[in-house]
Amino acid sequence: MKIHQYTSIDSLALILKNKTIRFKRLDKMDDIEEAALSNVGIHLGGFMFVSCWTYNENESIPLWRMYTPTTRGVRISLDKDMFKKHIVTKEELEKYHIQTNEQNFSSIIPVTKMFTTQYTILNTFWNENFFYQKIKYTDDLNQIYNSLIQNNSNNVSLNFENVGRFKHKHWEFQDECRFRLIILPNDNINIEDEKYQTYIFSSVKEERFPIIDSFFIDLKDDVFDNLTITLSPYATEADKVIVNALCKEYAPNAHIIDSSLKGKVRI
Repeated sequence: MKIHQYTSIDSLALILKNKTIRFKRLDKMDDIEEAALSNVGIHLGGFMFVSCWTYNENESIPLWRMYTPTTRGVRISLDKDMFKKHIVTKEELEKYHIQTNEQNFSSIIPVTKMFTTQYTILNTFWNENFFYQKIKYTDDLNQIYNSLIQNNSNNVSLNFENVGRFKHKHWEFQDECRFRLIILPNDNINIEDEKYQTYIFSSVKEERFPIIDSFFIDLKDDVFDNLTITLSPYATEADKVIVNALCKEYAPNAHIIDSSLKGKVRI
């Protein structure tokens, strides 16, 4: 199954050169309602990082208009299973107290990048049903927001399951799907330390977000062999030259095609 992302030629160049996909903090996205995602005055959007795509195979005029420059835009189409898997060693399993029944365990994020002195990436992405979601569109976002945090006199429980999964029906034209990561701050505290949970809850309550705004995940070594690049409906000859040169250098097997909307929409 292929999914699609509308972006600039500049971003395409970085994706091809670095062979990574960027995840961005949810509260930095263009949906203002989603950026304000909160319950009982606590915002969770700053701890969720997402990479946004669409599953709609048909080209979208609004998405071309919103997410690409007037001429210097492309739509990239990649297999949903695009991320490189890194082997997790027995030593790493023991060091980070990871429990698994699998003999040969792998992770799309190296374990050493999950647990750092400045931030911690929760292993929720090991669950495919959490990591990849099609966005659901609703008229009642308040009902979703109210499920995020349960606050009583004894404790506070955080529910990230619905964070970054719902948008207002105004956005339904996007047919959006997402990959999601939960990234929490750290201050050189060992995750096994009993203080860590208290630190996390206080960080969330006080909105001490991770020091990073973006995180990059490696793509498979052969991922570009099945890459399709659709040129903008408004692409110039210069754009074609640039995209062809990029692919010759980094993705020689990529398939470059003209937009099905070429000559049908005015700039």
